[in-house]
Amino acid sequence: MKRAKIHFFCNGIFGTNVAGGDIHFLKSARAAAEEGYELNYFGGQAFRKIIEAYNLPGTVTLTDDAKMAEVNQGSLRGQLAMFRDFYGRYRRSLELCGRVTPDDYVYATSDYWFDAIPVVRCPARRKLMIVHTQAPGLMQIVRRGRPDVDVKRLASLHFFLSQKYALSRFRSCPNKRLLYVHPAMQPAFLRMDYDESELFFTSEGFDLAAAENTPAQPKQFDVIWIGRVHRQKGIEDLLATLAYLAGKVPDFRAILVGKVEGPLRPQIEALGLQKHVSFAGVVLSETEKSRLLKASRVFLMPSNFESWGIVIAEALASGIPVVAYELDAYRPIFGNLLRYVRPFDLRAFQQEALDEVNRARAGQTWLDAASLQAFKQAHSWQATQKRFLQALNSFTDR
Repeated sequence: MKRAKIHFFCNGIFGTNVAGGDIHFLKSARAAAEEGYELNYFGGQAFRKIIEAYNLPGTVTLTDDAKMAEVNQGSLRGQLAMFRDFYGRYRRSLELCGRVTPDDYVYATSDYWFDAIPVVRCPARRKLMIVHTQAPGLMQIVRRGRPDVDVKRLASLHFFLSQKYALSRFRSCPNKRLLYVHPAMQPAFLRMDYDESELFFTSEGFDLAAAENTPAQPKQFDVIWIGRVHRQKGIEDLLATLAYLAGKVPDFRAILVGKVEGPLRPQIEALGLQKHVSFAGVVLSETEKSRLLKASRVFLMPSNFESWGIVIAEALASGIPVVAYELDAYRPIFGNLLRYVRPFDLRAFQQEALDEVNRARAGQTWLDAASLQAFKQAHSWQATQKRFLQALNSFTDR
């Protein structure tokens, strides 16, 4: 059955590598297409390459003339260049909003101003927006009280102001649905006078099919870590734990996945760990990521801050135990499926990691099958897509 058109505003995508929230949006778009909705995307040249690569149906309303050149996102100059690029796509979106009709749906794929404000201002009567991460508070930014706040603070301040403004403006829309990925987010939205009927939990989602379709692998690595080099990822604790395990576990081997070899190899060599640690680089294939996970015994998660933890979900789906600091975000999602360690007790983390490696080498497992199956069913891409469609189909004036 052919349904109305839905316009996805995705102006924040400026590169051709996608992760996290971008994948969530692409999965949501595919679900809408399979449900019979006609799709259009307001996005840039980089995004057009992405939908071609992912073979997604729909048309693209281009909001820029060229893909943004690569910049150092950690520098002030790079952040200003990104802001100018976002602003250009935002202005073009406003100019082209006349192509949206009142009978269409519109969906802001982020809560940044360059997606949210065009959605608020366009003539469509049915509007949706998603929140993936709650921004740090103003005092957290000033005091660097959250590990994702960098020393310059500009990106975090931009995030804080953008989210606050977007949620305020979106709240004024009469016929709206606000999607969110973590159960702990809902109380804050209720305090902002959103009605409970307007709020839809969708989960961040993960690729369960890739894990289930990847066969069991011979164990090559004692531990695996997937991530990026950032203050919030607990890199110092990760390296200290690798050194500790190398001194305790015979023939210890670890693999690090991500764009991390450049900054981390000198530290690995300084610790004398080069024969123990391998670098896999950026792994774009979900099947290959699942293979590496299943070829490992334990997943280490020494992060100081996470808003969800997709890599944890992928590790659990691959059947390997996870050792993690007990961050606020984890229990509402993962329950008792993790080996939690008191934040940020490095010695306890190292000991728990050692215990898990030894148990895994002995062929012991403690993951509760029933709890793991319930988690998979609640947070797989299939479940996430179903919840997105429930939000989309919940409007009474379709």
